[in-house]
Amino acid sequence: MPKLSAHDAAVALLAAALIVVVLFWRLGAPSFWDPDEAHYAETSREMITTSDWSAPFYNEQPFFDKPVLFHQLQGTAMRLVGDPELGARLVPALAALGLIAITVWFGTVTISRDVGVVAGLMLAASPGVFGLARYAILDTLFTMFMFGGAACLAVAALGARPRLQWAGYLAIALGVQTKGPIALVLCGLTMLLLMALSGDLRRRLLALHWAAGLVIIAAVSAPWFVYMYIRFKDGFVNGYVLDENFRLFAATRFANQPGFGFYFQILAVALLPWTGLLVGRLLDDARAVRRGERLDGVETMLWVWTLAIVGFFTLSTFKLDHYVFPAAPALCLLCARAWSDLRADPTSARHRASRIGLYLVGPFLVVAGVGAGYFLIARLELPRAALMIPAGLTLAGGVATVGTLLRRARPPRVPWLATGALLATYAGLILFVLPALEGRKVVPDVAHWLAARAEPADRIASFQLNRWNPAYRFYVGRHTVFLDDPTEATAFFLAPQPFYCVMRRDAYDRFVAQGVPLTLHYEREGLWATSGRALWRTGAPLARFVVVSGSR
Repeated sequence: MPKLSAHDAAVALLAAALIVVVLFWRLGAPSFWDPDEAHYAETSREMITTSDWSAPFYNEQPFFDKPVLFHQLQGTAMRLVGDPELGARLVPALAALGLIAITVWFGTVTISRDVGVVAGLMLAASPGVFGLARYAILDTLFTMFMFGGAACLAVAALGARPRLQWAGYLAIALGVQTKGPIALVLCGLTMLLLMALSGDLRRRLLALHWAAGLVIIAAVSAPWFVYMYIRFKDGFVNGYVLDENFRLFAATRFANQPGFGFYFQILAVALLPWTGLLVGRLLDDARAVRRGERLDGVETMLWVWTLAIVGFFTLSTFKLDHYVFPAAPALCLLCARAWSDLRADPTSARHRASRIGLYLVGPFLVVAGVGAGYFLIARLELPRAALMIPAGLTLAGGVATVGTLLRRARPPRVPWLATGALLATYAGLILFVLPALEGRKVVPDVAHWLAARAEPADRIASFQLNRWNPAYRFYVGRHTVFLDDPTEATAFFLAPQPFYCVMRRDAYDRFVAQGVPLTLHYEREGLWATSGRALWRTGAPLARFVVVSGSR
């Protein structure tokens, strides 16, 4: 057995620290905040409660948003782990670990060991992974299956290892079971673009057993869709096939959607501080193609995979930032390849733009440090120790900038300083920022208070809680009537059956002024914002939440 070198031991230690802190440390500590993760967790918990593991329900109604696999896995984890938040987030965290491992493997077998390792470190340290691995939704699992399947097919085609294609087809089938036919659409679009751009790749890809692969994908994924149609008939067709796929992509169901450049901005932030390096690689590759040079198969596949994902979701009328997360491993591999090429030949004209991008890594860390300082100081009341986060980022950025200048753009074998600075930043966020936010998220406490006092016959409701509704539903643990219209709410309050309702204090005051007989039982002040993005835009707006009932 070969002896482990000091360099390899240090890399292993850094990787282990990143994995522990980014993916698992205090994973279950924060209560649910964002409505999506509370919605998913409640759906999985209802699966446990009803023992109906074949169809997802939310608030005791069929939930046609996504297929069932993620909820089955999340429900299993929640059942095995006593902490509901930890159980709900465990599957995304483990999927992120699997995605990092796949990225390292793919980079190692197709390019070099150093590229695979650097790409894995860049991915593990990326803000996107830190956010989504701790977020109880399906995107890291979907990305693991999607990129894992595509990686297996790519290695099977490029490396003459045809047996790997069967693992690729199975992974894509599991991707369909996680997020639906979009997995097939993205993989199919990538394949068509590759075949159109390169005759060599067309020959290699067509040598795979696609017909048998489609049979495997259909055999694994189709039975659930058939079952759901048989069980729910037109409700499933309208709710899932039409609403959650075709209309969501093509119709204007939601107002105030981001513009054309939305996903480019998201990727620019999610890949910090490597964004300049990636842009530089893109410009270098574009210049090479204009000169008549041919990119190799791996480079072409990585760019086309990114183009298919970003292009498809950019054309959609409905956009969420995490939709383009499947592009992240490919982009980290491109960054790692640019890093490796600069290390091998830092003065080459072929890598001119990448060299400029490398010089920007340090300044981007400084910018991130300044932005973090603004957020911590202007938006949140935190202990002085929290200022170590922006100070550390800014200092690391300054040192990295000087180091790059002194080395004349020849990077070290591993990006120690940048990944170490990001690791320290995430540790600071977990230690200081998340607990500060937790103290202001009072809706879970309000829901717990209500659940402990409500009788089985009491109706449970909320009025205009908006994005807090899913967290309220999860923590109250009972069927909830979500009231939004004041007239509908008044009729609910005047009905003879007893009830409890949570609303904001200003809404309660309006109802009382109109003569609606309500009794106030409990009141707490807390955050109205339900995401970090909202806090960044508007600060920390507080609201007074009240629990009311009819006059008894």
